[in-house]
Amino acid sequence: MRCLSWKTGERNLTTGSKIPVRIELEAISSHAVERFENSIRKHPEIEECYAVSGKTDYLLYVSVKDIRGYEEIHRQVLSRLPGVRKIRADIPLRRVVPF
Repeated sequence: MRCLSWKTGERNLTTGSKIPVRIELEAISSHAVERFENSIRKHPEIEECYAVSGKTDYLLYVSVKDIRGYEEIHRQVLSRLPGVRKIRADIPLRRVVPF
């Protein structure tokens, strides 16, 4: 799975990049979970969604063209999902070790 890739020598996300986003819900009730999960399915830019344990409730992989595209999805989609308390994106600054 390719989550993020960078153009060599540039600080830009490449076309087709996926940003991992962690979501914390306001409440974990069956109704809140159902509303959130049904809403997620309506947005094709959210390519993957996993219920997880730990400090956050969900891990999403959001497809973006560039960082401005992520900002738009954050404002227009993620922040409007029902029951969301916190949104955290992990955007790498630079690659330390190649894989």
